[in-house]
Amino acid sequence: MMIALPHLSAIKFSGVDAGNFLHNQLSADVLALNDGETTFACYCEPKGRVLALMLVGKMQNDYYVIQSASLAALVTERLKIYVMRSDVEISVLQGHIVTGLQASDIPVQTVDPTITLPIPGDEKLIGVSLPNEKITIEQARADDWKMSELQNGICWLGTESSGQFLPQMLGFEQLGAINYRKGCYPGQEIVARTHYLGKIKRFPRILTTQNPIGAKPGEKILLHSGEQSFEAVVADIIDQETKGSCALVVTRMNPELDIDQVEFAGALTTARAPG
Repeated sequence: MMIALPHLSAIKFSGVDAGNFLHNQLSADVLALNDGETTFACYCEPKGRVLALMLVGKMQNDYYVIQSASLAALVTERLKIYVMRSDVEISVLQGHIVTGLQASDIPVQTVDPTITLPIPGDEKLIGVSLPNEKITIEQARADDWKMSELQNGICWLGTESSGQFLPQMLGFEQLGAINYRKGCYPGQEIVARTHYLGKIKRFPRILTTQNPIGAKPGEKILLHSGEQSFEAVVADIIDQETKGSCALVVTRMNPELDIDQVEFAGALTTARAPG
């Protein structure tokens, strides 16, 4: 079943220089992609902070990028500044619908995606389709999909959290979004130095709770572990009335400590194991 994902948007990069352009702007080895392959990548600002997480896929001579819908216009306009004389055309696929589906579902789909991009290390796919009356937005299914993304460390960021964290603070190394052997890209020196010197002091933490937290991206919450409390910044979160919250937060809390409770705006909710 195809699940419409309104929180995501698709951008197409075409032209002779599209691959080289993306390779020089992003933290992943885009030129290593074969036709039909994908990689996660970070688009960073010069100080190494992540502006957007991207899923980049090569389809014949074109490249498709999936990223946060709320950042699509900002990222596109920023990238266009650096095209200069390169043969690259950048276009947000307005009107297209980004969908999620299982690889096993493709043969039985009543609506075929225009393109499909595999999610690295997963049996799920991201599809991009033209509008069709058979594709409807079911918010509960979209929320379930996003909760699954966060549980797997996929945090697309948004306007409130863009440009706030280094890739390592968000755990994007584990997604394969950073290649330390490739050439330069915006922020590369700081990202690499942080990796090789091991000076990261804030860590990603995926947490789930029994009840909705109610916090929004960019807001601060408290994580309680026994007698200790630690401040955390929400990078992204999904609240579901019947399933509680799942969030990726950035904190100085020791990754080995268990979280007992989460506090926001004076309200406490019990943390639980993911899944």
